[in-house]
Formats: sequence, structure tokens, C-alpha cells
Amino acid sequence: MREALGIKHGVFAVDCSISPGYLTHVEKGAKQPSEEVITRIAKRLGVTKDEITYTLHADASKKRAA
Repeated sequence: MREALGIKHGVFAVDCSISPGYLTHVEKGAKQPSEEVITRIAKRLGVTKDEITYTLHADASKKRAA
């Protein structure tokens, strides 16, 4: 979404008060951001938190572990 809006990686990280390295991990799915960071990211993108997050149901996590 950030790229689609033409927002550069480093600029976006600074705007969201996180490091570019941390942003890389979040975008790759390697790190789960806190609610506070999710709120800042959503605000910067101009969307709701629901539009950039999803819930992993217990059944799905069991399937992933198998």
C-alpha cells in the first residue's frame, strides 16, 4: 500500500516514528507491530487499522503448524 501511494520507505518509517529496518520486518511479515505502531501506520496511509491488519483464527494457526 505504501509503495502504491508512492511513499518512500525511509520517509514512511520516519513519518511513523519507526526505524527503516523495523519497517522492512513489518512489511515482510517478520515482525508484528504494536497497536500503537499500527495506528501510526494506518493514520499515515489514510486508512483504518482494519484495512491493514487481519486476524489469524485458531484453526488457521493450527493448520500452519502442521
